[in-house]
Amino acid sequence: MRLKFLAITFLASISLSLTAQKPKVTKVTTLGDPIQAGSGGMEVDASGNIYMSNFGIYLNQAGGAEVFKITPDGKASVFAKGLNGASGNDIGPDGLFYQSNVSGRKISVIQNDGSVSDFATEGFFSPVGLVKTEDALFVANCGSGTIQKVDSDGNSSVFAKSDLLKCPNGLEMDDKGNLYTANFMSSNIVKIDPQGHTSVLASLPGNNNGHLVFRNGLFYVLARGAHQVYTIDLEGNVELLAGSGKKGNKDGSASEATFTFPNDLAFSPDGSKLYVNDVGAETQDGRLLGPVLIRVLHISYN
Repeated sequence: MRLKFLAITFLASISLSLTAQKPKVTKVTTLGDPIQAGSGGMEVDASGNIYMSNFGIYLNQAGGAEVFKITPDGKASVFAKGLNGASGNDIGPDGLFYQSNVSGRKISVIQNDGSVSDFATEGFFSPVGLVKTEDALFVANCGSGTIQKVDSDGNSSVFAKSDLLKCPNGLEMDDKGNLYTANFMSSNIVKIDPQGHTSVLASLPGNNNGHLVFRNGLFYVLARGAHQVYTIDLEGNVELLAGSGKKGNKDGSASEATFTFPNDLAFSPDGSKLYVNDVGAETQDGRLLGPVLIRVLHISYN
């Protein structure tokens, strides 16, 4: 019994240490050349390829038609086209690429060969962030302030509606099935439980959030209006990860690096790199979304 107790204690300590890993950005670099597109959603596949959707060059002209594929060494090519304001996306458990169309008011599915077809076409008003599970697709419906739930047949229904949802933008799920959205038109990160009830997890500076991603017990979130990257734990504790707060595209240390209206982010498969799509122009106009630079946050864990 004593040996069994020690083994359980040892395994528990390993589990705790893995979930309690604290990230540190060792440096920020820029990957590849500017992409002539507007910063939409981002995903990374199991081989480390980065996918960046073209929202359109201006926020009020969401007509971007492509999804770009960027290799780990920075070479960009068109993966898919024929979209209409390509914004949030997610690679589902089925291996398919799900893409929201802000202007098209629909969700598309993209096959591995880049062919595009409609998946869900009703109930959307400026859809952005997506989360695909085994049996459903959840959509941040920015224009109506709702979270939609889409079944396997493409039928959409309201999963959550709340005054806390101010143009829900990015969407993510924790390991207990709770959804979290980053508001584009407020400072709040909002938690949505499996019953659709909403509450505020945390608030970030800038009053204009981009997307978020969950990894090892932490959310990594873009404070788009503040030009910075933050982490938030499940208790709502906020820490600055990178960005001086000044607009720009300067590489360097976490505190020296600058960003300009960064929108989405995605991890490399091994977690050592966090990719951010950044506006490659030092502009005062938050409506300008391109050209896009892929910034790389190199991360170590304590």
